[in-house]
Amino acid sequence: MAKTRRNRSLRGQMTFIILLCWLLPMVLAAVILGSYLTFGLGRQTRQSVEEQFQLNLQMGADRVESAVEASRLPSYDPELRDGWSQYRRDGNYALLYRRCYALFNRLYQSDSRFLYAVFSFDRDPQKMSITVVNGSSGLLSSRELRDQWRGDLPAVLELAETLDTSVGFLKRGGQVYLVRNLVDSDYRPIGVLALALDLPYYFENLSLLPWVSSLEVELGPHASLHLKGNAPPHPGDRALEHTVSARDYTLRGRAEADYGVLMAGFDAYPWLLGAMGLSLLLLLLFTFRFFRRKISDPIAALMAGAADIREGQWGRQVDYAAGSREFEYLADSFNQMSAQLHTQFHRLYQEELARRDAQIKALQAHINPHFLNNTLESINWQARMSGDAKTAKMIEALSTVLDAALDRKGMPEVRLSEEMTYVNAYLYIVRQRFGQRLAVDIDLPDGLMACMVPRLILQPVIENAVEHGIRPGGEGRVTLRGYLRDGFLILEIENDGGLSRQDEEHIARLLSPDYDMAGEPSGNIGIANVNQRLRILYGPDCGLSIFAGQGGLVTARLTISLPNPEQSS
Repeated sequence: MAKTRRNRSLRGQMTFIILLCWLLPMVLAAVILGSYLTFGLGRQTRQSVEEQFQLNLQMGADRVESAVEASRLPSYDPELRDGWSQYRRDGNYALLYRRCYALFNRLYQSDSRFLYAVFSFDRDPQKMSITVVNGSSGLLSSRELRDQWRGDLPAVLELAETLDTSVGFLKRGGQVYLVRNLVDSDYRPIGVLALALDLPYYFENLSLLPWVSSLEVELGPHASLHLKGNAPPHPGDRALEHTVSARDYTLRGRAEADYGVLMAGFDAYPWLLGAMGLSLLLLLLFTFRFFRRKISDPIAALMAGAADIREGQWGRQVDYAAGSREFEYLADSFNQMSAQLHTQFHRLYQEELARRDAQIKALQAHINPHFLNNTLESINWQARMSGDAKTAKMIEALSTVLDAALDRKGMPEVRLSEEMTYVNAYLYIVRQRFGQRLAVDIDLPDGLMACMVPRLILQPVIENAVEHGIRPGGEGRVTLRGYLRDGFLILEIENDGGLSRQDEEHIARLLSPDYDMAGEPSGNIGIANVNQRLRILYGPDCGLSIFAGQGGLVTARLTISLPNPEQSS
């Protein structure tokens, strides 16, 4: 007998795992964290700073793009073009001013993105202009703005001549204008729109970054803004630059990042690492003590009880104060299982006896069909001796069908030729009942006779066709045909009995894939049995279908999958 390898105790394994998988990772973590603080954190911080700068610049670009979209709004409003067309016809500037002032006041007077808006008509920009001031901006009066506007107007008009239908940005003093030409439906100029941008709205996110020591934003060649700091960069500063391109303009941002400010918060990390190490050491000691009291000792008590049961001490009880709900549950379960062990063995013994009795009864029941078949042979012999050949042949046919039903050879599939012997035997018996009222046509090519089919798969369907195909007091015809199609054997049984709507609903229920035959009378489940047998043996593509055709004919079609020649070989 081979010597059994002795495993170490759970306490020893747990101690080894804690020392190896706790202390070693702590040392490695300290080394890795130190390297990370020295090298990786700086690189990650730089990457984070660049991403934050790009994100904030993109937010500013999105807000600038929203201002560009707002500058297009007058072009979509017919009030401007209609008023301009009427002015060109009647020269009434007062009417034009009222209509256009109402338009621009509605669009920009409450728009927090702009400090004010000025529109100068193309005919006389100096005199024909409309000024709308944002009420919440706290700026000068409209008259003072018009005076300021007259000084900025030449530069605005000069820029507008180069824009066509796009937009441009112009910096004048401390103000940045968004400039756009507005045209009529024939693309003839109406005037120039200048929107004074509220710069904190667009670039406050950039200006508020604490680590930015210098910030410059450029909106095209005519609008360069110094938003924060003009002092020379510090030795530890890093230059950041990013560009956002739009259809009508390009937004460029340049900044100096002060990494001294960013890394100032990491000076306390070495002290924090030491405190973590001391805390983990104390936690390690507490874990050893907790594991011994709450896990190791209860497991040892359960092991001792299991060893006693293995020695034959049935009903052994474990008496140990587990100290936890889980091990208390295990101890109670152990005691219950130990107390019930003898009962379980006795129950298993009784079940084994019952199983053997059932096998004996099944063997005894298998003798009864042999007795029935032998009895039919005796009756057949007696009929022949009496000269009753018709009765003898009916008994032979019945014996053939009975032999197929008993399946004493245990063969679930037979050749179609053998299946037809059972069908012919059944038809012989049926013909004796119906006589000339029943006509049967069989059209099965010889090449199909070697195909394998389930045993007694045709007889229930033909029986159903005969029962429904013979009209009361009349005649009927049943046709059996077969052919091959796309790797399937198709067998069709046709009768001229017709189908009522009630029959169709009943057939649909019987042939449903989820039909349960348990509660159905045995006389009504023949076709359901055939359908389910085919689906189980050959898959969902096979089965039985019954449908009405032309001329009142009813066709029952059996679809049987043929084996792949390569697989069968």
